[in-house]
Amino acid sequence: MEEGDKRASFAPASQFSLDLEIDFAASPVGRQTRRTVFDEDSFRTELSTARTFGFLHEVELLKKYGLARGGSLDNAIVIDGQKILNKGGLRFKDEFVRHKLLDAVGDLYMAGRPIIGQFSGSRSGHAMNNQLLRALFAEESAWIEVGMPTPQAATGISGSVFKPRQIAASAIV
Repeated sequence: MEEGDKRASFAPASQFSLDLEIDFAASPVGRQTRRTVFDEDSFRTELSTARTFGFLHEVELLKKYGLARGGSLDNAIVIDGQKILNKGGLRFKDEFVRHKLLDAVGDLYMAGRPIIGQFSGSRSGHAMNNQLLRALFAEESAWIEVGMPTPQAATGISGSVFKPRQIAASAIV
């Protein structure tokens, strides 16, 4: 899927991975890229603590309209021109792209099932990620649904368990 300088795609893979590029040329964000094989460990160590970010002029506009009430310099990175206003700075050198990867994981979770495949995006954002999922599911030959072992088999937990099924990308959309 492409729109101007934005793009997003799925490709076949044996696991869920994400490859993302962001580019905010006129700010401290700059151009950042990161590839992550997504699992519990990478979520915990690489993505979960990456904060959302915004620009001071946007924050002021949001507050004017009564939005972003829970936002603070403790849970968001605020940029003013070429300066990061947070006293402690960034948690990671590439915290901006890590947060965008976290956004993409959330967007792709809307599939309703885990995805086995590689997501690649460049400046994609929420709307394009959603369009990509819709395009993938509209083309039935582009994916297959596969079974997944139950959590009970791996953990020995008995009783009622959720049995997710996965969607594997079988072609680039």
